[in-house]
Amino acid sequence: MYTRVWTTTLALLVTGTLATVANAQEHSEIVIPTKHNKALTLGALAEIQPGLGTVMLEYGHRFYVAYYAAKAGNWELAVYELEEMREVQEVGETTRPGHAPALKHFEEDALKPLITAAKDKEWNRFTVDYAKATRACNACHDATGYSFIQYRLPEHAPDPIPSVVW
Repeated sequence: MYTRVWTTTLALLVTGTLATVANAQEHSEIVIPTKHNKALTLGALAEIQPGLGTVMLEYGHRFYVAYYAAKAGNWELAVYELEEMREVQEVGETTRPGHAPALKHFEEDALKPLITAAKDKEWNRFTVDYAKATRACNACHDATGYSFIQYRLPEHAPDPIPSVVW
């Protein structure tokens, strides 16, 4: 969603700017003009990149939608949401590299099996893997000092999205 747009925009800005400002002493001092008559430094743009709190809002929502999509038999949507979680996770790995190993571990041990179960359209295996992923997610929060954040699957599917058939 929006986190991917920010990262893509920043990457394009950096690539284009670095090509034209090769003699800049510090990358963070590179000035990027905006359409609002205000120039921003690359350092200022880096500072406003989303942290894990922002990234996890989207991550958790996609996790929730994937469950109810699978439950309704919309396996394609479930797979889509789970695979999008990988992309959202990449933003977190980039903006908060200290958490990248834990995020990669979660992807390998929890997310990949869940995606496989969704691709195989195996509801029983999906629910078991979903529960494992939930426990892994909450264990990660505990291990990183955020034990007050505990994911729980909401009791009801999200409100229908007009373009999505549950």
